[in-house]
Amino acid sequence: MDRPADSPDPVVLVVEDDRAVRDLIEVLFAAEGIDVRTARDGLEGLLKLRMHRPAVVVLDIMMPDVGGLRVLDELAEEHSDTPVIVVTGKPEAADEARKRLGNANVFNKPFEVEDLLLRVQQIVGGEG
Repeated sequence: MDRPADSPDPVVLVVEDDRAVRDLIEVLFAAEGIDVRTARDGLEGLLKLRMHRPAVVVLDIMMPDVGGLRVLDELAEEHSDTPVIVVTGKPEAADEARKRLGNANVFNKPFEVEDLLLRVQQIVGGEG
């Protein structure tokens, strides 16, 4: 689903190691006309972040190798203006993410994908 980096639509980067969750988010967002890029781990996420300069990053915290907290640290250093929404199934990780991002941008698994979509639309639309 990758389009050129000069695509006029805002890009949402989804970094999620669970393929079913990643695919569900991608399909729902794409159906709403959102330009979605996906990454299956933190390392790929960092590479795609540099390539596509997304309007929003949807980031799983608990991933193998380069985890979400490390990606969050790199985002804070290199792309502090890029909004991040965290999804996680671990309460401790959710607490840490809330300290950094606030409640509105942290979703506990399982979550309603429609709620995540609404939050992304708010951010992309300038309401967030």
